[in-house]
Amino acid sequence: MKKRESETVEFKKTTSELKEGVISLASMLNKSGTGALYFGVKNDGTISGLEIGQSTTSDIARAIKEHLKPAVIPSIEIINEDDKQIIYVKAQGTDTPYSAYGRYYIRLDDEDLVMTNDQLEAFFLGKSYDYSKWEKEVTEFGPDDVDEDLLIRYVDQGNECGRIGFRYRDADTTLRKLELLNADRLNNAGYYLFSNRRPLLLKLATYPTDSRISFSDMKQFRGNIFECIEEAVKYVTNNIRWSAEIRGMKRVESPEIPLEAFREIIVNSFAHMKVSLSSSNEIYITPSRVHIYNPGPLVPGTDPKMFANGTQSSMIRNPLIATVLYYNGTIDAFGTGFERVFRLCGEDSCRYSNNQFGFTFEFIRTSSQVNYQINEPAGILMKETPMLYLSDAEKAVLAVLSKEQRYNKTEIGAIVGKSPSTVQRAIKSLTDRGLVRRIGANKDGYWVAE
Repeated sequence: MKKRESETVEFKKTTSELKEGVISLASMLNKSGTGALYFGVKNDGTISGLEIGQSTTSDIARAIKEHLKPAVIPSIEIINEDDKQIIYVKAQGTDTPYSAYGRYYIRLDDEDLVMTNDQLEAFFLGKSYDYSKWEKEVTEFGPDDVDEDLLIRYVDQGNECGRIGFRYRDADTTLRKLELLNADRLNNAGYYLFSNRRPLLLKLATYPTDSRISFSDMKQFRGNIFECIEEAVKYVTNNIRWSAEIRGMKRVESPEIPLEAFREIIVNSFAHMKVSLSSSNEIYITPSRVHIYNPGPLVPGTDPKMFANGTQSSMIRNPLIATVLYYNGTIDAFGTGFERVFRLCGEDSCRYSNNQFGFTFEFIRTSSQVNYQINEPAGILMKETPMLYLSDAEKAVLAVLSKEQRYNKTEIGAIVGKSPSTVQRAIKSLTDRGLVRRIGANKDGYWVAE
């Protein structure tokens, strides 16, 4: 081979160095957005070759899938060089920073170096918070891959509310008018809005206690944006409390959370989400709260109250998707969602948090400010400390630990913008309240949210 190790190329003699290889891929992606990894090649470029078994390539693919985050889809090939077999792995990605085995690395020439706090913070601060370029990227799918019945209903709804001035003729014409088709291919906005290939993952769960030790219902739903919105609204509607009273001769039922309020947050969670291979929208319900999460945070320095009181104008993350949702009335008006939610529920009946990974909004359920529950392992009636009383640092740390990644105190501090000592105090407080627990020994252990 005429290649040498560099900021985009790494050699490994055998697959016993698979972990080190995954780390190299992460560091190369962080530095250059691309990386090539060769197994069966010595550091100096000499080909040593490999004995390739039936599961060798699948083992490599599994290690990359499980330990490199956010997820990437690598290409893996077996190549013959000088009558010897080697394995060539190629990966590309722009969703930096990437971690390997829970840590972040950066490539310097042919070395993989652990990122400093300053480097990690710079990566997060430098991330783009406008996804309009992504929306217009062309996919491999065409008009035949859309749900035409959904598209017809969409145009009919737009006609009824007076926001669409044309009648449905065919999928191709409609998609072009909505700017969702480039040549004969759907762009990302069109694919995720109308595809019949179920492109998005929505996780739904209900827990009998706020500790979320066990669940009473859990499901995963796949669909396009419209289908996921409908499923999410239906799930919340069916799993919250309703009160009933007799008015005249009629029984009138009222939800504990105004339907318009949680529908507004659910719609926003899909209109402003950041789509990636490893991301999903999540909704879970406990006795005290309805929790709604979407990948993709608010723009740094903004707060929902700023949008609600008019001190900050609307900042649309996916303008094309949001516009399409507006045309059929799914979105009533731009930039007024938080104002309506706070007006309907009151600011004291909801809470929210924002970090580099995503945005969380929670509705406090009726009569749950002081909540009693059964401590399941011990069977003891206990008073739970509501999350309403957590400090900002504790909320930020808990949001990071709620994701399925492993971080040490320094990395958590870099993500939430706090010192390691502040993070340590927050973790201790969260642990004392039963919201966080430690897994493993001091050297190799980590914390997870309950």
